[in-house]
Amino acid sequence: MKNLLGQVAVAATATALATEAMATEWNVSVWGTRRAFTENVEKLAELVSAKTNGEFTMNISYGGLSNERENLGGISIGALETAQFCAGYHADKNPSITVMELPFLGITDLAMENRIMLAL
Repeated sequence: MKNLLGQVAVAATATALATEAMATEWNVSVWGTRRAFTENVEKLAELVSAKTNGEFTMNISYGGLSNERENLGGISIGALETAQFCAGYHADKNPSITVMELPFLGITDLAMENRIMLAL
């Protein structure tokens, strides 16, 4: 009986830790002010909240969590869950993604850009 209670206690503790570890709220760092790009982030936050009945939310911060050159570092240390970043600021960390910043690539629509990004 004592062994069974010990196993139940371990299982309950593991369940509690797993539940607490699951993200129900993400901090999102977006630099600058509201603009066309951030409207997409705001729309994504609305959709996520609606699809999860408000159980998962995205708190968007305009420069309050990190500055634009520190967003990747903020993610890596757990200060925020996701962020907008400029690949050019971090060419050594994201060499393949900087290709997408080259001018005159001839990308004509979002579907084409998505296919290229997935290939990269």
